[in-house]
Amino acid sequence: MYSIDINLLNDRPEYGQQVVSSASYDSDDKTPLFIGLGVGGAALGLVLIGFGVMSFLNQQLVAEEENLDSELALLAPKLAEVDDLKLQERQVKEETKALATIFNQIKPWSATLQDIRDRVPPTLQVTKIQQKAATPPAQAGQPNAQAATVAALSAPTQLTITGNAISFNDVNDFVLTLRKSPFLTVAQTQLMSSERKTDQKTQVSLVQHQLETTINDVPASELLQILNAKGASGLAARIGALKQKGVMNP
Repeated sequence: MYSIDINLLNDRPEYGQQVVSSASYDSDDKTPLFIGLGVGGAALGLVLIGFGVMSFLNQQLVAEEENLDSELALLAPKLAEVDDLKLQERQVKEETKALATIFNQIKPWSATLQDIRDRVPPTLQVTKIQQKAATPPAQAGQPNAQAATVAALSAPTQLTITGNAISFNDVNDFVLTLRKSPFLTVAQTQLMSSERKTDQKTQVSLVQHQLETTINDVPASELLQILNAKGASGLAARIGALKQKGVMNP
C-alpha cells in the first residue's frame, strides 16, 4: 500500500519563513561599565573640587573678617577721639553763636542817648530820661546762663522822657521825630501827658510834657553805620569782625 504524507505547516506563510536568530550579547565587553564609572568619577570630582573652592573662599572670608575686626579694634579709640573733638567743636560753635547773639542784641546806651539828643528841637528841653528794663519773657524749662542772658538783652527797654517846650507843636514834632529813630519802636513812642504851666518865679510859661518809648529789637548788625555815626564804633568793629569770621551773616 502507498501512504501520502502531507505537511500542512509548510503550506502556511508564517511558518514557511526562515527564522532569523538575534545577535548574541558578548558578556566579556566592559566598555559601558567603564563609561559609567568615568562619568560617575567625573561628577564626584567636580563635587569635591567645588567643595574645596567653597572651603577656600570661606577661609579667606573668615580671615578677612578677623582682619577687619582687628583694624576696627585699633580704630575704636581714634573714632572716640574724633567724636569727642566733634562734640567740643559743636560746643564752641554754640558758645560763639550765643556770644554773637549777645553782641547783636546790644544797643549802646551812649549811642541811644546821642540819637535822642540829635532829635530834640531847639525850642524843647529834655530834663530827665528814665530807663526801665522790662521783665524778660518766661523761658520754658530750666534755662541756662547763656539763654537767660540773651533773653534779658532781648527784652524791651522802656524809656520815659520828661521835658519842657515853648509850644505844644514843639512837643508833637519831638514825638514824630523820635518815631523815626532807628533805635526806638515806632508804635510804642507815645505822648503820655502835656500841660502848660507858668513858673511863679520867672513867670515863664512852658509846656511840661512826658512821653514813653521802648528800644526796638533791630539787630545791631543792621545798624553799623549808625552806630559808628553815634559814637559806638567799638561795638561796630566787634560785629564787623564776627561777620568776617562767618559767625554772623554778612
